[in-house]
Amino acid sequence: MPARTAPREFGLMGFDHVDVKVKDRVKARRFFVEQMGMDVIGEGPEHTYLLFGDQVLGLHDARDDPGLSGIDHIAFRVSEWTGLRSRVGRARVVITGEKEREDSRSLYLRGPEGLRIELIWRPDPHTHTHSHEPPPPPPQPEEED
Repeated sequence: MPARTAPREFGLMGFDHVDVKVKDRVKARRFFVEQMGMDVIGEGPEHTYLLFGDQVLGLHDARDDPGLSGIDHIAFRVSEWTGLRSRVGRARVVITGEKEREDSRSLYLRGPEGLRIELIWRPDPHTHTHSHEPPPPPPQPEEED
């Protein structure tokens, strides 16, 4: 059995969501909905949010560099918000941002190799704001010249 390191007291509960940048969001949306059975819970001009179980996959247009696709950031659910910022600071993890929303609070961290990490707390971890919006029709593929 491999040796285990002492856990940090961040209260990690599991994944909340993963956001990825994609070159062709229409194609990616179709794959995850039709082939993988995910449900669309929110959509906008540059993003689509898909639900599977109580986790979310966010598809975002790779608008800055159409050739660049891959993970934008990963978000871990935490069990409590109180004292989280202090615990992260004591662990010498770099905090790059903080956000408070109606249904959640987040700390953004700098991970290894430029990986962006979000620690997110929700009063109800099974609820995502996007689930309150009916999904619009899928975006239409752009016509080629």
